[in-house]
Amino acid sequence: MTTILDYNSLNYAAYQPKGYPVKHKRKVPFKPNVGLNPKYREIIKEIRECDSTLEGFILSADTYSELLNEAYSSNVHWSVKLEGNNLPLDEVKRLTTLFTKGDIKDEKRSGPAQEILNHLYSFFVRDLFRLPWNIETVLKAHSMLMEGTGTSESPGAFRERDAAVSDANGFEFFIACPPKHIKDEIRNLAGWLETSPYDELITSVLFFHEFESIHPFDDGNGRTGRTLFQILLQELGLKNCKLCRFEQEMLRSSEIYYNLLAYTDDSGDYEPLIMYTAESLLRAYKDAVVSFREKDHLKEMDENSRTIAKNAKSVKSFSVQDAAKWVPGLGEQTIRNRANELVTMGILEKEGKTKAMRYSFKDPFKEMKVRTKKAASTQTTFQNAAK
Repeated sequence: MTTILDYNSLNYAAYQPKGYPVKHKRKVPFKPNVGLNPKYREIIKEIRECDSTLEGFILSADTYSELLNEAYSSNVHWSVKLEGNNLPLDEVKRLTTLFTKGDIKDEKRSGPAQEILNHLYSFFVRDLFRLPWNIETVLKAHSMLMEGTGTSESPGAFRERDAAVSDANGFEFFIACPPKHIKDEIRNLAGWLETSPYDELITSVLFFHEFESIHPFDDGNGRTGRTLFQILLQELGLKNCKLCRFEQEMLRSSEIYYNLLAYTDDSGDYEPLIMYTAESLLRAYKDAVVSFREKDHLKEMDENSRTIAKNAKSVKSFSVQDAAKWVPGLGEQTIRNRANELVTMGILEKEGKTKAMRYSFKDPFKEMKVRTKKAASTQTTFQNAAK
């Protein structure tokens, strides 16, 4: 894959609002007008190529778990750090590893630790975030992220008072949507999401910015918005962005990040924010491709093993007889030997005996997914589900 992009194609530090406080502008109906830098098409093309490349790697379950834990812990750390969570990255990684292994239930949970666990839980409860979205989707996301953290008075409830974002000295940066309009504007935004004429990245950025501008909650707006943003990217087609440490790229300069949000509100010009987000995401994707390529097992396999491993990734389970259709001309015993080698490598797992033996691509998070799906189906909170 050829790199065709010069990073930081715009001077993002130059984009600032004309003055403060910036005020939310009511947009009902929500009809954003987007003009784009010509480089954007190159960026989104390369992002999609990276996403497809990540899909093609074959890793052992343990290695995949390790790399995904690194991405999850990094994204959570950067997102909550911006809002005052002081847990160091090493501690977030430790909690992430315990969580994905299902060993978290005996942990003593401070508010900051619970916040980390809530974010991790949201990554696995995917059924709650299937499109189309509505007001309930937004409320459930906020409740899920903020419950038990001690930072929100009313998880899962829209604010009922005026809100302004201020610094420690009381200087007002932003005045949010009046509470009487919040439900209407969130409903309108969710409705727009169903008919957005833009691609997956632009749609996600526009949704995220408008959500932050509405500022629907007393606390946790940034954390909820960034979580919904990443989930939306996956729902709209970039399913492997979860493997990327995107938040550290996006939030490395909090000043640029906040100024771009304010500039967009003030000017109605979405281009700089879209480009900044796209370039941040591409850097994260390219780093992920490098990390996964180093651990890829395909390069050490023979052609028949590659074929079996790639096909195994796309089916729920398979028998030796099924695999024989993927590699015609190969005897069943040879196929069984190849499959068993993949089991030894930690890529496949098997169940049953002799002719009833079935193989499947090994998912290190299978038990966690079952637990979180059960918890979500009964509307159980994470705190109870993890006990």
